[in-house]
Amino acid sequence: MKPISCLFFFFFLIGLHVHCDHLSGHHDDQENDGNSTEHQHPPLAEEQGNKTTKCHKIAPSNADFAFTLYRQIASDGAGKNVFLSPLSISTAFAMLSLGAKSETQTQIHKGLAFNLSEFEDKEIHEGFHHLIHMLNRPNNKAKVNIGNALFIEESLKLQPKFLEDAKTLYDSEGFSSNFQNTAVAEKQINDYVENKTHGKITHVVQNLDPNTLMVLVNYIFFKAFWENPFNTQSIREEDFFVNANTTVKVNMMFQRNYYKFLHDDNLNCSVVEIPYKGDASALFILPDEGKMQHVEAGLVKEHLSKWEKTFKYAEVRLYIPKFSLSTSYDVKDLLQRLGVTHVFGHDADLSGIVEEGKLVVTKAIHKAVVDVHETGTEAAAVTVMTMVGVSAFTSPPPVFRFNRPFLFLICDKKTYSILFFGKVMNPTEK
Repeated sequence: MKPISCLFFFFFLIGLHVHCDHLSGHHDDQENDGNSTEHQHPPLAEEQGNKTTKCHKIAPSNADFAFTLYRQIASDGAGKNVFLSPLSISTAFAMLSLGAKSETQTQIHKGLAFNLSEFEDKEIHEGFHHLIHMLNRPNNKAKVNIGNALFIEESLKLQPKFLEDAKTLYDSEGFSSNFQNTAVAEKQINDYVENKTHGKITHVVQNLDPNTLMVLVNYIFFKAFWENPFNTQSIREEDFFVNANTTVKVNMMFQRNYYKFLHDDNLNCSVVEIPYKGDASALFILPDEGKMQHVEAGLVKEHLSKWEKTFKYAEVRLYIPKFSLSTSYDVKDLLQRLGVTHVFGHDADLSGIVEEGKLVVTKAIHKAVVDVHETGTEAAAVTVMTMVGVSAFTSPPPVFRFNRPFLFLICDKKTYSILFFGKVMNPTEK
């Protein structure tokens, strides 16, 4: 049987429209800056030494933003599944802030949880630059691809510095687009996204406004195999208790193996860390009965570091359902609630992007898909289970049965980054 892995795909879109002045003419460098410009990554060896701390410096702010954004989304529907990449959203808006000025820039940085008394603008962008390169490292068995692109109206004159910084700091590709022909522009963007997400996100852009001047895309793709694969033969149909009144049938994966785990008495939840091959791991968080809202309200980045120090490592009986989620969010609404308002209205100052005229962000969309499976019938699953079984004679191992709503995070351990954040309320709802 062909092995099945965990796949995560994200798309973030910003549509920029003219706000007042009509923009005309053609950029002298449009042929070079607007058409595809595959930017060469400098070798990672050039970014070692004291530069390795740059992505770590922005990690706490990115984590704060992740938890704050999650709570905003969860508050909109307590009974709904949640799945997003806060890192995709923060990267896209950080790149946009290259061209933001005055209060518009300040609001973006504050909304992304950057304390402006601790960060210079340059440090934020250098942090993301280093983070992008660390996540894209080719030798990681947990595959992560993150990137950015600008689709630019043919007549739009961009500030050369914005283009250069977008390429240099965010490895952004640039494409010349004709938004007057919306069908062609939509196909161009959709084909790009489909290619970068390996076919998992298609036709994401529809009904483009012909007045669009630029579309900014950030994508992140993740593919990894469990370090200890689940055995297909151990999957059983079991009940999942959505709430007191609703029970659904799920395909429950099972494994008896050694994992890091704990129970947080203050937060009222159990946590199991499930490692992937490579430098990534998943944290599965099971709130105690009736404590989901308590966990959601209290979960902060400090818990992650505390758990890392207090984890036990022992044999456990682990039950996790197979599930697939697909979500879509209006990021404009979410960020406005976080105080990022100027960039979406009459007060927008994105003068660092264009040479003349005024731009405003009119749409910000985030789409996400996740599939969590077993990895087929790899021998490693059987071998590991046999070894584990031999050692368990004195007392039964603890049981972690994720058969009611739970949270999960996917983390990159090298950069201390939360790549993905989700809540499974009903694993049978796609």
